[in-house]
Amino acid sequence: MRVNVLGPLQVLVEGVPVEVRGKRLRWLLIRLAMEPGRVVAADRLIADLWADEPPVDGPASLQSLVSRLRRTLGASVVSSHALGYRLEASTDVEEFSRTRDASLWRGPAFEEAPFAVDEAVRLALLRDDLAGLETLAAAHPLREDVQARLMLALHAAGRRSDALEVFGRVRSALADELGVDPGAVLAAAHATVLQERAVRGNLPASVGSFVGRDEDLARLSSLLRDNRLVTLTGFGGVGKTRLALTYAASVAQAWFVELDSAAEPLAALDAALGPNPLATPVFSRLGSSLVVLDNCEHVVTAAASLCERLLASAPAASVLATSREPLGIPGEVVVPVAPLDLDHAVRLFSARVGTAFDGEVVRRVCAALDGIPLAVELAAARARSLSAAQLESRVDSRLRLLDRGARTGPVRHRTLRAVIDWSWELLDDAERTLLARLGVFAGGTTAAAVHAVCGAGSRRGTPVLGTPAFQRTQDPRQDQDLWDTEDLLSALVEKSLVVRAGERYRLLETVREYALEQGQVDPAGHAAYYVALAEQHEPLLRGPEQLEALKVFDAERANFDAAQAWAVRHDHELARRMMAARTWHWLVMTKRFEEIRRWAPLTPDDPLSQVLVALGTPRALAAAERLWQEDVPTALCALMLTSGQVWGEAELGERLTRLADRLERSEDEWMRAFSALIRGVVAGEFSEGAAPRAEAAYRQALEGFRAVGDRWAVVFGLSCLVMVLINRGAFAEGFQAVSEARQVAAELGEPESVLVPMSVLMQTARIKVRMGDLAGARADLELVPAPQLDLDQARIAQAYGEIAYFEGDFEKAVQLYQQALTTTRDSPASQFRATVHAGLGLALTRLGRLHQAGEEHEKALDTVRTSADGPARAMVLEWYADWLLAQGDPDGAGNALDEAERLRGGPSRDPMVVQLRDRIRAEVGVDR
Repeated sequence: MRVNVLGPLQVLVEGVPVEVRGKRLRWLLIRLAMEPGRVVAADRLIADLWADEPPVDGPASLQSLVSRLRRTLGASVVSSHALGYRLEASTDVEEFSRTRDASLWRGPAFEEAPFAVDEAVRLALLRDDLAGLETLAAAHPLREDVQARLMLALHAAGRRSDALEVFGRVRSALADELGVDPGAVLAAAHATVLQERAVRGNLPASVGSFVGRDEDLARLSSLLRDNRLVTLTGFGGVGKTRLALTYAASVAQAWFVELDSAAEPLAALDAALGPNPLATPVFSRLGSSLVVLDNCEHVVTAAASLCERLLASAPAASVLATSREPLGIPGEVVVPVAPLDLDHAVRLFSARVGTAFDGEVVRRVCAALDGIPLAVELAAARARSLSAAQLESRVDSRLRLLDRGARTGPVRHRTLRAVIDWSWELLDDAERTLLARLGVFAGGTTAAAVHAVCGAGSRRGTPVLGTPAFQRTQDPRQDQDLWDTEDLLSALVEKSLVVRAGERYRLLETVREYALEQGQVDPAGHAAYYVALAEQHEPLLRGPEQLEALKVFDAERANFDAAQAWAVRHDHELARRMMAARTWHWLVMTKRFEEIRRWAPLTPDDPLSQVLVALGTPRALAAAERLWQEDVPTALCALMLTSGQVWGEAELGERLTRLADRLERSEDEWMRAFSALIRGVVAGEFSEGAAPRAEAAYRQALEGFRAVGDRWAVVFGLSCLVMVLINRGAFAEGFQAVSEARQVAAELGEPESVLVPMSVLMQTARIKVRMGDLAGARADLELVPAPQLDLDQARIAQAYGEIAYFEGDFEKAVQLYQQALTTTRDSPASQFRATVHAGLGLALTRLGRLHQAGEEHEKALDTVRTSADGPARAMVLEWYADWLLAQGDPDGAGNALDEAERLRGGPSRDPMVVQLRDRIRAEVGVDR
């Protein structure tokens, strides 16, 4: 499928145009096409699509709109993700961004969508489409940012008078219609146009395009209007000098003073101002100038002294300084300059490389380079001699790859290594030692971890686990160690070598590679710390601190991975401990089966890992033999999952009962609640006539889990309870329970990431089917993420089959049920297959294909004939009774229903079963 938006909206399916009707539906498609290949957050979609009249329930309205678009263009056209939606189609925007092919344009971009003005402007500038920009400006006469862009574009095209005419027109319109004067952005553009020949100063001419700093420029304009000293800080090569020069070009008079280690700042300023035949004092020559002091870090003390004197002696002047650390004087406003975001880094790379390059490769390369403009430009230079594959394969060795740059540039910017060497030389010995040791951390860390692994605490064996900030102690020596580590860490943040975000600290990957080269990391200490941290937080995943513990596991994922990777190679006992500490998070809380598949085979002689490797296969039960005596939550859960593949075996039910007896004697409240859960499973899945007992046990388990504050266990227990309620036809109660499960699961994050016997959305959909809400059921199923297991995939097919059945599309129901059976051909999940065979028999009966229907019912009966799972056998018998009645055997049908009631332990309230019994009574003529 192809979606074109560079002109009137056009949708092509295999080259054939498809009409999309409805304004908001077309807007949704356009909005997704604006960000091809990326997930667009749901809240951004809602804000753009309903800017003037937000709906009462935004997420539901958006979901409904997405469903309509899927019905129009196909279910796969929009994919659902945890944060939003993504368009799964090629677009002309994507192709144009890659090729700059002007022939792709068929008219104004996104012309139907009022929310797309900014993106239309960006693309018009990218295309160098002055006429298109003029059209956009005419359509939005009061958008000052658009008018400013037009003024600058006209000015660049040599149409200075036209640019000034635009300013006059907009100024009048703002005054007449809004009663306001032009804002900073428009005023800055006006000043740029006016000062083409009036600007005085020594600014070097700009070379090359300037990408992705519009917000920074606007912020500088605002700050320098109210402050006289602004310092741009940031890592070397991040673009501080370029940003300062670009802003300085917009003011009436600016002087550029480049400092280096040999420069005396006052002399450098005097030299920058040019000849001074009258020997006028330096500061009196500045007037209202802007002074750009560049590269202050090597002479930071002298530069700070110069700024103080300048600001005091030249009251109309202002200073814009660039430095890798603040100057540290009163009145200074520090503005950290961040690397480019990924989209702008890709634009910079494409602009510099000058030829077409694989878009996905470029994105991966730019991400690996942290969006640092200098690194991106150096990579673009290498791209002229390396293929896309070569460039990507070498990007992890950034310092070696990016070892050549502009011959005439500053030495400190000629290679990526030189950038860091420059900063490294500015550090004292203690700062260098800490920076080198920080390379051991992956993905950031906390101050406590820095102290424990890299500071004095690491040598004394006194780590403070799990605390984001330092904890003071009663030991003066320990406190001093904490202070020393904290001060060093703060110094590295100030010098732009460590990035702080909230309570976490991280190295850019470029700096981390450099740090690792210094050979001072302690991977064994790092591994020991993070194994202990994981072990400390693992039990918290089952109590009231569950959400906080989840945050730790997510935030420290990269460090846990690094620690586990080291342990797998060097310390098998530590590897087993880490596997045990992480499995609950992977298996139960987030369903990260890919992590289990990655790490379990690497953990030798570990019973839990052996079970996890075999999970979903017939080997799992044999592998679990060593787990039966372990009263560890993770082992218990693994046993439950493994047993679930062979529900109904009487011997297994007896083993589960003995396990429940043992856990019931535990002093741990969670264990006792889990004991009740197991009893519910035994009553509901391994017994005859015990469904009421199962329901009571599940409710008891829920009471215990609620008391200990384990949200996951509450969701799991509710899911089990829902299955019992569905089986006896208590759909209203089941819907109430599954709604609670959905709400509690949402507190843990993405509801579908929580491990439960059956997907919460799936259960919701199946209940809605039986309650007659087929549209609601379909909407829920569309939200179910792509399944990772064959059984989950088959359950989705079964659920869609049930929708088709109740819609009266029995042929489609047959196809979907057969698909579910094919998917689970080799699965040990016999009860599930039995229910699908029974459902297939129902659909075939409605089609009048009674012989085939009978075969399917026989397969269902054979599958569960020896099973101890009474409720599963009851359901199979109820649908078998439907076939017997269709065959003209009401007595046999009645007997089947009686047996089903015995196996369940009570009658079913399912309307289909109730109606079936009424029909049997009518035909037999007696009260059964």
